[in-house]
Amino acid sequence: YTLAVTPDGSEDVVVEVAADAATDGLNTGPASAQSATATWDAAAPSVAITGVPARINTRAAFTATFEFSESVTGFATTDVTVTGGTKGQFSGGGSSYTLAVTPDGSEDVVVRVAANSATNGGGNTGPASAVSVTATWDAPMVMLVLTPSTVNESGSDNVSTVTATLSGASSADVTVEVSVPAGSAVTQAGATLTIAAGATESTGTVTLTAVDNDVDAPDVEVTVSGDASGGNGVADPADATLTIADDDDDLRISIDDAEGVEGGHMTFRVHLSAPSPGDVRAEWFTHPSNPQSADPGDDYESTGGQVIFDEGEQEKTVEVWLIKDGVSEPRETFEVWLTDARGTAIGDGVGIGVIVNTDPMPKAWLGRFGRTVAERVLDGIAGRIESAGHVDRGTAREPGFRGAIGGVSIGGTATASHPAGHAGGYGGNGGSGAPMAYGDSPAVRGLRQFLTGTRFAYTGKEDNAGGRLGFWGRGSHTRFGGADGELGLDGDVTAALLGADYARDGWLVGVALAQSFGDGGYRGPALAGANAAPAENNAGRGGVIETSLTAAIPYASWRASERLKLWGAAGHGIGEMTLQPQAAQSLKTDIDWTMAAAGLRSGLFAFAGGAELALVSDALWARTGSGRADGLVATNADVSRLRIGIEGSRPFALPGGGRLTPTIEIGARHDGGDAETGFGLEVGGGIAWTDARLGIKLDVEGRALLSHEDGAMKDRGFSASLAYDPRPDSAQGLSLALRQEVGGPSGGGLEALFANDPLTRRMQSQDSGRWMAEMGYGLPAFGGRFVGTPHVDYGVSYGAREIGLGWRLSPKREPGAARAPDLSLEIQATRREAALEPPDHRIGIEVRARW
Repeated sequence: YTLAVTPDGSEDVVVEVAADAATDGLNTGPASAQSATATWDAAAPSVAITGVPARINTRAAFTATFEFSESVTGFATTDVTVTGGTKGQFSGGGSSYTLAVTPDGSEDVVVRVAANSATNGGGNTGPASAVSVTATWDAPMVMLVLTPSTVNESGSDNVSTVTATLSGASSADVTVEVSVPAGSAVTQAGATLTIAAGATESTGTVTLTAVDNDVDAPDVEVTVSGDASGGNGVADPADATLTIADDDDDLRISIDDAEGVEGGHMTFRVHLSAPSPGDVRAEWFTHPSNPQSADPGDDYESTGGQVIFDEGEQEKTVEVWLIKDGVSEPRETFEVWLTDARGTAIGDGVGIGVIVNTDPMPKAWLGRFGRTVAERVLDGIAGRIESAGHVDRGTAREPGFRGAIGGVSIGGTATASHPAGHAGGYGGNGGSGAPMAYGDSPAVRGLRQFLTGTRFAYTGKEDNAGGRLGFWGRGSHTRFGGADGELGLDGDVTAALLGADYARDGWLVGVALAQSFGDGGYRGPALAGANAAPAENNAGRGGVIETSLTAAIPYASWRASERLKLWGAAGHGIGEMTLQPQAAQSLKTDIDWTMAAAGLRSGLFAFAGGAELALVSDALWARTGSGRADGLVATNADVSRLRIGIEGSRPFALPGGGRLTPTIEIGARHDGGDAETGFGLEVGGGIAWTDARLGIKLDVEGRALLSHEDGAMKDRGFSASLAYDPRPDSAQGLSLALRQEVGGPSGGGLEALFANDPLTRRMQSQDSGRWMAEMGYGLPAFGGRFVGTPHVDYGVSYGAREIGLGWRLSPKREPGAARAPDLSLEIQATRREAALEPPDHRIGIEVRARW
């Protein structure tokens, strides 16, 4: 039997006979299926491109042939790309195709066949990858030659001859048509230049004769062009320039270049070449430089006018107002143009104005930011040194964890000389106008409140060498202000510190990591008087600034004796700064920060009854720099501070068990560098009175910079607190607390490590000046095992007040009381009222458990 089989054309062909498919009358067969395989082995077609010349120097068409290794289908002109030329007629079929190609006449011609553009009879596509052939362009170049290239506008030397040359001989004649723009200050004789085949220079010439205009004017430049043809497709020559030198001595007007500083007028001198015969005038206007440097409306006033010379006058001036934006920029330029002159010709009609920058931003702000960061870092490190037990009074630091996270007490009892809040900085504002406005969103305020309520420490047990390892952290928020000339500055700095140290014998060594965020603003005053800008530019310019900084600060302390302790710290950090001038593009760059500090405390006298007198001194240096950015120069701001003072305290026992402890601090300081500078006198003090019998505790402390050579330098703080609890041994009964805080830190000494504020205080805003009061009454709850305290709170800060209601539940801790679980609950509702803002309502719920 026979069977005709046609392959599909893409895979192996298998012919199979089934088992028991036939019989001989008795038996069936075959006993099992039988098969035979024809393996598919068709190859993809390939292509070769022929007929493309290796080198060309003509626009004449050539024919490219595409020879496939076998007959194919589907191949079309769209599968061929030509660069440096155009495609013409396409024909062919089977295994051979042709395409006419015409070169553009100025570059290489590349003929390219795309991959998988044709299909063979077996269904395979090819070629496997793109195939291309290049015809290299090799035509000679034409150049126009002017002899001479500069002529006078009159006399015997006012003619220039134009010739043409080739970079290499051509196999065909080259023709060049020469032309000048219509209305040019020349007359032209002849137009055609011919370069014969095999030659490189033209045989004919074209002459250009200058036209005398009898007017004193600047030199004139005339463009000479050529249109080439023939020569196997040579390209057109580049334009040549003929300069016509003015030889007239008539009157002409010119403007000089000028230079000026921001915040004043730049004066341009406009002058005539000879005294005016009368009624000579010209228009003038400002114009951006090319490339543009200074921006009209942002860096200078876009303006113009008319300058008029009366008879006999030879010099006038025009003025342009330079806008002071406060930002330290590179030197910028703009132009003043003269036009539409009457009674004179224009000589040098463009004056270049160079703006010399004298603005203090961002240097002025960075100096104060860097100083504030350094002071916050040193406060944290010094507080750690004091509170870690490495102190003159000999208190040992105990192992364990204690502190507050976001104001929530963790671990043992934590106290503070004053509650977490603003640590004040340098006040004052040398500018005028509205306060600076910068980002202070609820999220930012929340972060600040969390950080200022966070202070913790962990101390490990004593090791075999007698030392102890500790970890600590704290947050702070500081406001600063100042002035640099007429520029007012202010800002906020929020910082978080995380440190580790090791104490042994009289030594403490450690390292702290600091993350600081700063934001603030700057504003210059409005200018008035003879140098005032036009009304639209007369307002003081300002802007906002944001910074972030990450730093590492190693530190060490050594107790040389019972009376002398030395300490030192140094650090470096990097970060970013974004400066947003008013109504201008924001500027962003990197910043770096370096600081070094050292200090000592020496006990001078110790008296009976616990009185003591100590000498304290410290020195601080910090440098904050910013990198160069587009529109902003690189800068470095150095600040320094040297302080020396005396601290004294004396406790007094009062009849009835009370105790009165006055303290006093007196010191001198010197500030230097790129911020407020000069000498100043500081004074601080306080008094603490406790009377357990009456249940009253009063604590008042304050500090102030009495005087400073820089009048804008201010540093002060005040706090007062009054607490009344007739049953101090019990949480039950009436309790009353009253506190006021103003300005910066009220204590001139080092802040304590921990803070444990109730939810009431954390619900209130962290303003730098406020009164706070709370009245509560403790009642037994849950069988007397707990104390429930309903309370009313009232707070007043600058421009705002807060009213709160709350209830606290805490375990009863009185001697003999039934043991209650260490579980506390507090609910607080607060209404905040601020000027020009709608009321703000908040509810806080806090649950704490300890086991």
